[in-house]
Amino acid sequence: MIYSLLVNDQSFGMSTREKKELARAIVRYSVRIQIPDGVLLSGNKPLPSLFLLSWAKTRIGIKTSVKRGYGILNLPESFVQEMESIAGAKIDRNIDIYSYSIQYKLALLKYKEYLSEGNSVSSAYEKLYGISYSNGEWSLFERNYKNFADMITYENKP
Repeated sequence: MIYSLLVNDQSFGMSTREKKELARAIVRYSVRIQIPDGVLLSGNKPLPSLFLLSWAKTRIGIKTSVKRGYGILNLPESFVQEMESIAGAKIDRNIDIYSYSIQYKLALLKYKEYLSEGNSVSSAYEKLYGISYSNGEWSLFERNYKNFADMITYENKP
């Protein structure tokens, strides 16, 4: 399902191999993401895999307008440095950081930490990137999620 959504969405601008790798990373980390009870996107409890796909699509849109950060999730340099100091390991900025699995692993570690501090889903996302609600990125995230959810719902209708 995730791969077919990637294939049908041209805004990702990725090769077939990259789309397959991203789909694998999303499926792998969708079981690890924690979305608190009561959170609604598109009027329903979010599907973890669509949540991660929407995350990637949102950050791709941001990345094209503002060139800063690493990989598809546009991880900030300060964030990568913090994760290196926590892990006690060096992350290769030319190779490792562009692995979709590594990007989601790093982002979800910090995201879970922010959620455990009592932040809302949107606040944790915004805190991860050091942005404010006023920039509208979370609204874009919700629109992306709704579009993906509508495609899945539409495809499943008789």
